[in-house]
Amino acid sequence: MLVGAAILSLLRSTFAKKTGLFGIVERVSVQVISTMKKFDYQKNVEILENERWWGGGVGQGIRMPITRASDYKSDFCNGCQGNTFNGIFVSNLGRYLITEGAYGISVSGGVISFSATEEITLGQAEEKTLKGAYLAASALVCENDNVGVPRDLLLYPQFCTWTEMLIDVTQDKTLAYAQSIVDCNLPHKLLIIDDKWSKEYGDWTFDEKKFYDPKAMMDKLHELGFKVYLWLVPFVQDTVPDFALLCENNALVRGADGKPTLKTWWNGQSFVLDLTNPFAWNWLKTKLDYFCNEYGVDGFKFDAGDTDYYDYDDVTYAPTTPPGQSLLWSQFAAQYEYSELRACFRLGGSHVITRLSDKQRNWSDECGIGTLVPNMIQAGICCYPYSCADMIGGGVSADFDKPGSGEAFDFELISRFCECSALMPCMQFSYAYWNRSEKIKALFLKYADLHMQVKDYLSSLIDEAAKTHAPILRHLEYEFPHQGYADTMSAFMLGSKYLVAPVVKQGQQTQTLRLPQGVNWKYCPDGVVYQGGEEVTVAAPVGVLPYFERV
Repeated sequence: MLVGAAILSLLRSTFAKKTGLFGIVERVSVQVISTMKKFDYQKNVEILENERWWGGGVGQGIRMPITRASDYKSDFCNGCQGNTFNGIFVSNLGRYLITEGAYGISVSGGVISFSATEEITLGQAEEKTLKGAYLAASALVCENDNVGVPRDLLLYPQFCTWTEMLIDVTQDKTLAYAQSIVDCNLPHKLLIIDDKWSKEYGDWTFDEKKFYDPKAMMDKLHELGFKVYLWLVPFVQDTVPDFALLCENNALVRGADGKPTLKTWWNGQSFVLDLTNPFAWNWLKTKLDYFCNEYGVDGFKFDAGDTDYYDYDDVTYAPTTPPGQSLLWSQFAAQYEYSELRACFRLGGSHVITRLSDKQRNWSDECGIGTLVPNMIQAGICCYPYSCADMIGGGVSADFDKPGSGEAFDFELISRFCECSALMPCMQFSYAYWNRSEKIKALFLKYADLHMQVKDYLSSLIDEAAKTHAPILRHLEYEFPHQGYADTMSAFMLGSKYLVAPVVKQGQQTQTLRLPQGVNWKYCPDGVVYQGGEEVTVAAPVGVLPYFERV
């Protein structure tokens, strides 16, 4: 897969003088997961009495755990459900299933039927617990990239322009947004400039009508204490200046006729980069390195990359599959110390921060606030410890794109979103409610401060995750095996110290749960200490996050 001298010469002549070319890649390491959607490997596993299973896609947390009574089916061969996924399934009895290939899973009649394009391993951990299964499986699946997660981006709240501005993002609005964060004393380290900062998809130059002096803007944002990300996708419009160059060098995914094929995505139709081709890889990296070196951009929010936007009959430079392209997109992102992914395949062990798919601003257990806890639990179990629960208040544009729709918010719902995120690994704000409501500003300050209060402990969990891949946000069953928590997906542990039970039901003012035995628990909102093993009902009015500290 060496790139010919002519292609490298063309890359140099086209970009070197204008942008500087930083580290030409002459070979792309392509994981040939399979060139066909063909399941050569099959394994049927009987689910044991009282056994529970978790795994697959992060967005499938709302369907977990899998039990003997489950009727469940999911095809991760071509459709990642909008989130990160991995070939790992683990059980509370210490068993695990792993594969490095594309796969599908179905559950019926108490049997898991696992089909994959590569070998499937069924293993038994020495410790017959969820924790034992996870640590044994993750040791086989995850790789250590030795970069180290940029911990400040977890320890401090993050901010994103998306729901505040949608595609009407400008230099002046971005600077005013950043200044408002500073003025109301919200702790911060990261600002993400989202969709439509560029002229067109695939052009990746600042739209000068919106951003008249990008370098001055970056300098000011850095002065205000922000690292800055730019949003991007692997899509390319046929109107961008480099489109002909990309076509000439087969840098776009093609059809059987050899011509680039249009792919449908949430912003319409575009062509998509073929990252099996080193020319495409170098072209995009040259663009992004230019932003880092010329403007001081710190990193990138890599959106899309979903397997859904590729097909098995795509013609590519090197043979691969939709999961293979998704893997390459994530590997491309991992070149940068500061990066974020929403969709990827098999990136366990990487320093890249991942996030849940956009959530609607409602109480739904399918697409709103009710998905946050189960899907974040699932993220940890799927080997993505550095995960973000999406934007506080939701990130779906339809909730914000009509006149007045942003202001027409439910304080109770926004409060519960904020409470829920405060003790998760990442806390991300977007819509500037703090500029619209003093009540919400006080709430945001309260829970941003709570996130900061635990940052030393969170930092120790980041260290642990880097060494052992242990989840930061954990299932109660992970920490307290065989105490009856296997079906609990509404509460979680932050490490082994904090038990967090957010309220995500409208109108609920108390929280009832049974505390793990063998240790005492302090209810942090009022300081009352309870004995482990007892069922308690605690006050949880709007504005109060129910959480306990192990004492």
